[in-house]
Amino acid sequence: MIAFGQNARTTISLTAKEVTTASYTDKEIVIDGQTDLHLTAITKPLNNSIVKLNSENSWVFFDNIRPSFAIDSLLKYIYINDQPAALKTNVRVSIYKHGTVIIPQASTYQPLTVYAEQNFSGSAQKYSLFTFNNALGSYDNKIRSFKLKRGYMATLATAADGTGYSRVYIADKEDLEIPVMPDLLDRKVSFIRVLEWEYVSKKGWAGSSFNQYNLVNATWRYDWSAGGSTTPYVEYVPIRQNGGWPGWSEISGKTYVSHVLGFNEPDHTEQSNLTVSQALAQWPEMMKTGLRIGSPACTSTAWIYAFMDSCKAKNYRVDYVAWHAYWGGKSPSSWYNDLKAIHQRTGRPIWITEWNNGANWTSEYWPTSDHSLSVANAAKQLSDLKNILQVLDTASFIERYSIYNWVQDCRAMVLADTLTPAGKYYAADNAPMAFNRSKEVIPTFAYGNPTATISFGPKKLSIGVTDPNGENFCGFIVEKKMDNGNFEEFYNTDITSPKTCTDTIDINAASKTRYRLRSKLPNGLLSAYSNEVGYDVTNGTDIQYGNLSFGNVGWNPVFFKQPFSNSSDRPVIIFGSPTNNNFSVLMSNRVNLVSNSTRFIFQFSPWAYQGVSSLSKDESISYFIANSGTYDFGGLKAIAARASNIGYAWTTVTFSTPFDTIPVVFTTQLYATPANVTTVRVKNVTKTGFQVRLQKESKVTTTFPSETISYLAITPGKGTFNNNQITVGKTANNAVGTTTYTTINYGDSVANAIFLPQMQTCNDDTVTATLRCTAIGVKSANVKKQRELSLLYTAAATETVGWMLIKPVSQPLDVSVPTMNELKFYPNPARDYIYLNQNISENLSVEIYNMFGVLVKRIVSVDNKIDVRDIPSGCYVLRASRYGSTKFIKL
Repeated sequence: MIAFGQNARTTISLTAKEVTTASYTDKEIVIDGQTDLHLTAITKPLNNSIVKLNSENSWVFFDNIRPSFAIDSLLKYIYINDQPAALKTNVRVSIYKHGTVIIPQASTYQPLTVYAEQNFSGSAQKYSLFTFNNALGSYDNKIRSFKLKRGYMATLATAADGTGYSRVYIADKEDLEIPVMPDLLDRKVSFIRVLEWEYVSKKGWAGSSFNQYNLVNATWRYDWSAGGSTTPYVEYVPIRQNGGWPGWSEISGKTYVSHVLGFNEPDHTEQSNLTVSQALAQWPEMMKTGLRIGSPACTSTAWIYAFMDSCKAKNYRVDYVAWHAYWGGKSPSSWYNDLKAIHQRTGRPIWITEWNNGANWTSEYWPTSDHSLSVANAAKQLSDLKNILQVLDTASFIERYSIYNWVQDCRAMVLADTLTPAGKYYAADNAPMAFNRSKEVIPTFAYGNPTATISFGPKKLSIGVTDPNGENFCGFIVEKKMDNGNFEEFYNTDITSPKTCTDTIDINAASKTRYRLRSKLPNGLLSAYSNEVGYDVTNGTDIQYGNLSFGNVGWNPVFFKQPFSNSSDRPVIIFGSPTNNNFSVLMSNRVNLVSNSTRFIFQFSPWAYQGVSSLSKDESISYFIANSGTYDFGGLKAIAARASNIGYAWTTVTFSTPFDTIPVVFTTQLYATPANVTTVRVKNVTKTGFQVRLQKESKVTTTFPSETISYLAITPGKGTFNNNQITVGKTANNAVGTTTYTTINYGDSVANAIFLPQMQTCNDDTVTATLRCTAIGVKSANVKKQRELSLLYTAAATETVGWMLIKPVSQPLDVSVPTMNELKFYPNPARDYIYLNQNISENLSVEIYNMFGVLVKRIVSVDNKIDVRDIPSGCYVLRASRYGSTKFIKL
């Protein structure tokens, strides 16, 4: 017995149990072990009584007394191991729903213990509160199990800065013990942050006024900033209000917070006004806080669904979805169904961070139309609020809500620091606990596909891997293909760093070399293939020519078959016009001469306004490369040269010597600043020169630097160079328009022809345009003027087009004529399959061309059946390795 005042106290011992009683009088309650004591009295729960907490697991709850009162009036009756309770010295006082919990643990308490082996074995390490543990030393990528004490949360992440795969663990009702780490974290943890867990109710307040949130008995709040703090009255939740404020250091530097909210109404121009992409760009900073993260708060499902889908694809953690609901006049069942739809679509519990029974901008009925707090309006608000709260309090997927007070007096909870009738009901509402473990989100991980990069040295190239899978990257496999062969494994490693391999550059081995790779993933899985990278090699010696084909919008390296060794001069590079296989993508083509002697890079570059980042099909283009100088191509005079300082005003270029007849002029820009998409136009071609200018995207007002161009001027007619036949011509005046293709006939049959067209006029030079053509056919090609549409121009002038055709000296078989009968097949015509009559002793490679010479299908390994179901009806040429070509009809 211990004397206390005039009365004696009787000792009561509580051990390893949960006890609930209203109050104690004249008692000394001694609590040991894992024991919870709940005192439910609203006033005077301890009358001439004290509570001794002799274990860190012995907790006392005042279920109906707020922490502020408990600290001021009850803490003096609490002892920790016979020492008086001292806030944040030997005891923690926290919100517990609408009451208080007193926890006998100091602020220096270390609630997390990690282990180097499974089942809590091996070496162990404890972690304290609030610290950003991003240098784990001997425990980095070694943790295999852990224990987290009740009343705390811990965020574990695979990247040292808190990004990568991350997960929030919450020990709310009991200690959380994980004997075996999940695969996504096992021996992969590089970041730990431990925080206090507050046992708040669902009910919150949107605002900063103490009088208001205290009047309505809110247990948590936010105020569209990060300037507040958690107090004995409410838990505070900071928000990144917009794209630039508050600062990340202010949010991360707060100690007694455990949650953070995303941007406020990014779907509204008058609020944070962010695109999904802009919000995503900042989301890794959210993850670096180590807090439990809420989505941006929206009113548009389209915005939030796009954002959440993107987060899933990028493996960005979002623990709950914030929503704003000013749904006046909506029935309780509609509130429930509409909120449930958001929950089901996003897969997250919901925080309604702004809501009320309508707002200034809604049009539901009110008895008093001036929206004052009349008796009738107050009665309506009270009735409606009861129904809404019934939904919010009972819906398991609603984690928190915070009402917005300032949407006309009729909807107010507090006016002039006085509770309205609805406010009194809100204040008295005994909302349930916020966190519901059944709705807790366990982040998944969507394995991503790697990106391959390539870089070049004097004799070697390096293949690099950019892999999005973080700690789940377990090595990679590189495959290599030369010309039209098959991809074969080239490199295989389980080493995760460095993510590179090398190969020898051999320009004589193939005209096209490609690499692709796959990442190795846990449990023997492989990613899908990366993009293809590699290099091409031009054809020819002193004059180089041919066709290139690419299916991307990146820069593609091309090596000269024979280096141009004149260090004081740069070769003249001329490109024709790309095909139009990606017909909806409007583009220019670009060249950057990165080496005078060995190589250049080439790009199909879509106009920026389209936002195109990839191509679905390959595009082809022809090229012609020569040293500067004057040439005689079998009677056709040609001048290859460069002109510098070409800008956006017309500039006159004068030939070194005049022509006897007006030549055809071909130009290509040699980009010094390849960030800018432009094209080159010519006009007023004469015997002595021509005018030239750059054109940029019509919508772009930025001034770009001037550039150097290559040009080739050549006399129309037929000639030869190095035994190759060359034909140069022009269409009829202004024959090529924008609505239909114009056919240019060669006057000869040419397989795998090299065809370069270019406009010779610029009849509407205020609008940027390029030429496009179908894949080059056997006897003709189709060309079309294509205007970029950033300003939606419609009417367009027609143009005169010059063209050059090269028929290589070693011409393949003319696919327009059946050449061999050795390949026997049936049926012909065919509808579904073509069957080969003869037995094929080894795998056969076949290609199918249409009558324009366009490759429509390639099959690298045929047994005795060819599937033609996926090609349109028409006449085709079947070319088979070792057998030649023959025609067939597809029905």
